[in-house]
Amino acid sequence: MSEQEVKQRILMKAEEIFSGIGFTKATMEEIADELGISKKTLYKHFTNKEHILKEIIKNAKCEVKDFVESLVKNQELEFFDKIQKIMEYFAERAPKMNTQMIRDIFKNHPEIWKEIHEEIEAKSHSNFSQLVEQGIESGFVRNDINIELITMVYFGAIHNIYKTEMLAKLPIRSEEIPNYVAKIIFEGVFTEEGRKKCCETFLKKENNGE
Repeated sequence: MSEQEVKQRILMKAEEIFSGIGFTKATMEEIADELGISKKTLYKHFTNKEHILKEIIKNAKCEVKDFVESLVKNQELEFFDKIQKIMEYFAERAPKMNTQMIRDIFKNHPEIWKEIHEEIEAKSHSNFSQLVEQGIESGFVRNDINIELITMVYFGAIHNIYKTEMLAKLPIRSEEIPNYVAKIIFEGVFTEEGRKKCCETFLKKENNGE
């Protein structure tokens, strides 16, 4: 087995352990025992469990980044096909956001959570903004709404919902959340009658100079 294969095996087993009992409770000794390797071999590849965790996160971020970037650049798919594929992708990944590992990091290691959130947010915002621009160019998205604001609303909603205390209160499965948020943002919450009344109300305020 190559060094890279050993390293990958360690990461997979560590993620399994972190997801099961949490990052805080897990130990390097337990990871080595579960893998059937010596601690010396484990420390040859990783200095500590924080090093392992950051490598797991790095791999996950690269995977998401590569998927979204390739989808946004795909000129063969229409805007709504891309939206659908993104929603399906994040729906499949959603259960990983509700593991003991994520709950533990969010509660006990806010500095790590902040690092995860900030880097993912920066990359995701850029790609999602490009996707919205494509929607405007295709005539499917209104051109009178700020692109950056749409992006901030979408990812702000996703981030806040996946906070563990919020997620536990919702009567829907975690994998359904991305679709619900997209539906609210792109379709809105009003009925046809509600949208008509909303437009009339805001138009009246604009005409009155409010």
